[in-house]
Amino acid sequence: MEFIDIAAQKYYHAALMSGPAAAHVLEDPFEFARSAGTRDGRIPVAELPRLQDLLCGNEGVLDYTLQGGRDRRNRPQLRLKASATLFLPCARCLAAVSHELRLDSTLLLMQSGSEPAEDGGPDAPDWIEAGRDLDIVQLLEDEILLGLPISVRHAGGACADAGTTAAAGATRKPFAMLSGLRGGNGGVKDDKD
Repeated sequence: MEFIDIAAQKYYHAALMSGPAAAHVLEDPFEFARSAGTRDGRIPVAELPRLQDLLCGNEGVLDYTLQGGRDRRNRPQLRLKASATLFLPCARCLAAVSHELRLDSTLLLMQSGSEPAEDGGPDAPDWIEAGRDLDIVQLLEDEILLGLPISVRHAGGACADAGTTAAAGATRKPFAMLSGLRGGNGGVKDDKD
């Protein structure tokens, strides 16, 4: 989009995005890394659409810090730290379980279309492809999805229905119904038939 300054007869190129969403876009991540820039922000959990199917609610706020720099081999990198309280479904009772998210990731930058260098080893940092702009929200969602536990449960049997399930199991015999199917005499056939 172009605007013309009538008095000075100059063209101005407006940014493609402005407003609150622009605060979560990193323009030129390679320059950000070279200059060791820092960006802090807050994003409501409700504005992280790819997480919504995994959560029990979308209340809360995600705080993040993105810091640029170079690794020991002088490659551009980003360090992403984030924290939030997320509510995940319990694997036993499906009620909400509070999960404290603490994320600390180091990501090496590579140009679009290039291949990452082979660092080997499980402790080697991950590579991300970075273009002209980097969507911080999408990066956060990616890292959160990779870091979420597969299954969470309430601690120590504190599920909402744990007390009623245990009491019902103590008084009811799970195979009693099967003995009724065998017949009243314990499954022994009468030869009188």
